Order: sequence, then C-alpha cells, then structure tokens
Amino acid sequence: MGINLTINPKASYRRDLIHLFLAVGLLFCLGLGARPYLIPSEARYIELPRQMLATEDWLTPRINGVPYFEKPPLFYWMQALVMHTFGMGEFAGRFMTALLTTFTCLTTYALARLLYGRASGLLAAGVLASSVMGYGLSRVATLDVPVSLFISACLACFLAAQHTQKKSRKRNRYLLMYVASALAVMTKGLIGIVIPGLVIGAWIAILGRWRLLKEVQLIAGTLIFLAITVQWHLLMAQTHPDFLNFYFIHEHFTRYMTNEHKRTAPWWFFIAVTWVGFLPWSGLLPSVFKKIQWREPNTLFLLLWILLPLLFFSTSHSKLVPYIFPIFPPLCILLGHRLSLLWNYSLPLEPLRRNAILVIIVFGVLILVTQLSPVLSGNLGMKINAVTSSISFIPLLPMVAVLLWLSLILLRPCPTPRLILSLLGFGMVTGITANFMAGSLDKASTKSLAVELLPQLKPLDIVAAYDTYWQDLPVYLGRNITVVGWTGELTFGVEHYPETHDWMISPETFWKRCATSTHNVFVFINSNRLEDLKSPSGCHLKPIASYGKTILMKKESR
Repeated sequence: MGINLTINPKASYRRDLIHLFLAVGLLFCLGLGARPYLIPSEARYIELPRQMLATEDWLTPRINGVPYFEKPPLFYWMQALVMHTFGMGEFAGRFMTALLTTFTCLTTYALARLLYGRASGLLAAGVLASSVMGYGLSRVATLDVPVSLFISACLACFLAAQHTQKKSRKRNRYLLMYVASALAVMTKGLIGIVIPGLVIGAWIAILGRWRLLKEVQLIAGTLIFLAITVQWHLLMAQTHPDFLNFYFIHEHFTRYMTNEHKRTAPWWFFIAVTWVGFLPWSGLLPSVFKKIQWREPNTLFLLLWILLPLLFFSTSHSKLVPYIFPIFPPLCILLGHRLSLLWNYSLPLEPLRRNAILVIIVFGVLILVTQLSPVLSGNLGMKINAVTSSISFIPLLPMVAVLLWLSLILLRPCPTPRLILSLLGFGMVTGITANFMAGSLDKASTKSLAVELLPQLKPLDIVAAYDTYWQDLPVYLGRNITVVGWTGELTFGVEHYPETHDWMISPETFWKRCATSTHNVFVFINSNRLEDLKSPSGCHLKPIASYGKTILMKKESR
C-alpha cells in the first residue's frame, strides 16, 4: 500500500502553510551566498538598492549614480530593507527573492488546494519548488520573481472569490486582487495589470459571466490600485520631466514592439524555455493536457493563465528566460492535480515512468558531456569545453547518486508515491548541486578582483571600467566607479543629467585625468581590448591581477 496524502484532507491550511514555509524556505535559502552575483542582470538589482541606501534617495532609482528609469522601485525598496539589515553579501542580496519564491509556492498550494484538494496543493507546491525554473529563480535577484508572485496572487484572489458565497469574504478577495495587481505594477510596470486583465477578461467573455463586472468592486478596487501606484509616478514626473515619456513609451511599448533592446528570439523560444524550466516534470505535460477538461471553469481559467501570457511574451520583440515564470504556478496546479490522482487512485503509471526515463536520459547526457568535453573535437567541442572544463566529477556526485537511485527504482515495480517522491527529491538535489557548482562556471564576475583591490584602495583613488561596465563592480567595491567610453543601458540618464559626465567619461578625458592624477589609478579592462589600449605618456598602466577575461591594471601614485 502506498502513502495516502488524503488521509486527512481537512488538515488546516495554517499548519500546511507553516510547514511548507519552513521546508521550502529552508530549501531556497540553502547556499544563497555560494556564488558571486551574476552579471549583468542580478548585479543590477543589487546596485539599485545599494544606491538608495548610499544616497538616501528612495524616489529615483540609480545605477552607479546615473538615474535609471526602466522599472518602478518596489523591489528595490524591499531589497534595500534586507540589505540595510543584513549587509551587502550575496545571502542578503538574494534573501528577498528566496522569500518571495517561497510565497509563490504557498500561493500555488493555496489555490490548488482550494480547487482540487490538499494532495493537489502539496504536490503543486512541491513541483514548483523542485522545477529547474522555480528553484533556479529562487536564488537570483530578479524582478521576475516578485512580479510573478503578485500576478499569481491577483489571479488567485479573483478565482478564489468565485468559490465563496459569503459577501464579506468575496469582497475582501476582490479588493486583495487590486492590491496584488498594484504591487505587480510597482514592481515591473504595466505588465502587472495587462496579464491579469487579459486572463480575467477572456475568462469572463468566454463563459459569458458579465454579471461579475458589477461584483468585482470596480470603484473601490480602482481607488486602492491608484492609491498604491499613482504617487510614485507623479513624484517622478514632477522631479524628472522626461520620465513619463521614457518610462511608458520607451520601456513599455518600444521594448515590446521593436528590436531596440536586442533581445530577440524565435516565436517558440518560451515554449522551449518552459519545457526546460519545468524539468524534471516536463515529460508529464503532454498527459496533463491530453486529459484536461477545458470546458470546466476552473480548468479554463488555469489554461488561459498559461496560454495568454505565453502568447503575449512570445509576440514580444524583447525576450529573456525569466519572463515566462508567471505561467508556472498554473502549470504546477494542473500537474499537481494530475499527480494527486496518480498517487491516490492508482491510475496508469506509464506517463510517470516515461517521464522518469526522460529525466535519466537528459541529465545523464548532461553529466557525460561535462566529463567528456575535453575529448570533443571541432568548434562545438571547444565551446562546450570552455563552459564545462571547470566542472570536476566530485561536485556532481550528489546528482549522480540520485540519478542512480531513480534508475534503480525503475528497474522494478514500485508504488506511485515512491516514484513521485523520488522525482521531487531528484529535482531538489539537482538544484542544490547545480547551485554550488555554478560559481566555478562564472568567469565574468569581478568579485575576486574587487576583494583583492579593496585593502589597497583609498578614497581619492580612481577606479575605472574601460570600454565596458561591470554591473557588480560598484557593488563589491561599495562605491561608484568611473566608466570610460561606455553608456549602454545608462545612455538616457547620461544624456539627460549632465552631472553624470563627471564619472561617465570619454577615453580622452580619462587619459588626461590619469596623467595628472596624484593618486592611484586602477583600471578594469577586458583582455580582448588590451591590445588596443594605447596609454599616453604620464599614464603607464601595468597589469596586477586577472580573472577570466577581466584584467586589473594600475598606475602608481606619485
């Protein structure tokens, strides 16, 4: 006989939420500080709150002292609160993301339990926590985690309101829906209202439930939404006259409709990302959608929650991997429900076994590639070896062990619960292993060089990034740096705020400063640019350290 999750289907939400919070939170917090910040994206979302703490300006986001208007500040405020309390280390910088991903799992559990029962809720939360995307994003400081949580909470509140007849409870759930949407807008802009609006509007239209428009607390909810979102936007518009045009037109419509940000990808990009990000559960998706009853209102809502954001992001001209995370909670709910049926009612085990075989093949091949890459020939072999050469077999042993365990389970008949738990364990162990290994793969970080530089750095010394900008450098040095011959994503701030020209400078200006400086001058430069570096007399730079392709050079003080 297998383990039965529905022995006590009426176990309290509170107890389950507490247990899940502790278990998932511990999983996500384990090893948060095991590797440096990823550049550029993760370090950017550490630098922004660092600037707020340094300047005590909580209105205007800045990077390296340059005004940065691309996104609203809610996540920066949250990050700054944690960093003020616990410091600038990687654990503190990622703690908020781990916490918010934990809350995303709790939201997934709560909605799945409401719709399909306790077993479905627990399994849905487990699937999200053990998936490549769910676990992976829990340890990266990024806007896509909080915006996914708030969008999920918004949609969950709406659907939960359909499952109560008590007027006060229904009203409160609708009002919370507006609060969650407003928080999503304050995290990443208009997407916080567009995605929920598309899903809820389509669901109402398809089912013809127009009466809901009278019930959703539209006036009170709109007032709450505006109270949360309007003030910051108005203050920014008053303080920075060009803010509204750049923020709404350039960062929303131009980003979505043009290739200006150079983040293009084929139309199927997010389908592939979802499949990979859903491992080790991806092989079960066909069986989930094959058995689905799409005409059932709850299922239809979850399907719209998956398909409409997928279509929205796929038609955008700006695509990045984490954008698709908002569709993972409904995917996990549908799969959690399917797994609960397998668990409790001994349905055919074949889809689960096929998925486990797929997992063994995919991850087995990945492990083999990391170990055989030195003997691979051709350009592809060289590229693979460049990425995997630093991966030794010893750190892979936990992943190999659970892979062998999963293989042994498949060699003989086993209860469905054991196979499900083995996949859950495999996903978690694989995630932990990959997290601790990732640090050795990242050769772009400047942390080691910054740590080496800090003891000899004096307040008036010049620290410059030449012809590029490392997002993590101000973070690890705890100060703004001089950026030479580069503006990149800071172009708008540099062009509109002349005071930034003091440290966002041309090569000509830099060489003059270097030649006349009576203090030490430190220069970070990519090794690819070293041959083109022709320093004038009076500014002789010599290499003093390197890491990956980054070289640290120094001119001694007089």
